[in-house]
Amino acid sequence: MIKNKICIISGAGRGIGFQLVEDLLSLDNIVIAFSLTKSKKIDQLLEENPKYEGKLYRYEFDITDNLKTKEIIQKIWKLFSRIDILINCAGSPYGSLFSMTTISDFKKIFDVNFFSLIYLCQICARFMARNKKGVICNVSSSTSLTSEKGTLVYGSSKASLNYATKVISKELADSGIRVNAVAPGVTNTDMLKKMDPEAIKNQLKSSSLNKIASTSQISGVILFLCSDLSSHMTGQIISVDGGI
Repeated sequence: MIKNKICIISGAGRGIGFQLVEDLLSLDNIVIAFSLTKSKKIDQLLEENPKYEGKLYRYEFDITDNLKTKEIIQKIWKLFSRIDILINCAGSPYGSLFSMTTISDFKKIFDVNFFSLIYLCQICARFMARNKKGVICNVSSSTSLTSEKGTLVYGSSKASLNYATKVISKELADSGIRVNAVAPGVTNTDMLKKMDPEAIKNQLKSSSLNKIASTSQISGVILFLCSDLSSHMTGQIISVDGGI
């Protein structure tokens, strides 16, 4: 079980990130939620659960702003003198054929889905290393492990995150920090509404269970990777895709 931990979640305003906010708060942790804009779901959660006041901290900012990211992580360290868990759920969807994709679009998606998360890992790891312990879990995508038309930009950004997860896990092991990633398949989030219905159908067809995952099904695996139950796991990319 995860309890009394200081947990940072990027992309916490909705989808898998918000599910993790709920789950970690219910397990009696302190949660720091990062989102691009103010989250109505988090507003509602606090209204319905006043007991979470003082347990949930929220920051709305552009995660691609490295200076702002560093400033906020330093604030968190001053408040708690530790960072136990970082879960990177922030990401931006993108679908386009290779021939129709501009290099500037590539850069924009990589800035959100890769570079900003790597920087967040760097900053948090420096503070985790002071206490010689910590867990990082990156949320990738099943798209990073397949090769469907129209997924070059998004899939490449997530495949880069997979590779980084493996390398970072080796470099941070001596500091007592474990680093893993989860690669969800089609999941019932707001991002699903932006996907091409035909692409969704094809992905589901290629999976054994042929079902859309719930956010709690993905969250459950992430919580396992962040708990002591997985204390001998690092550098792993765990597919939660219904058996693609």
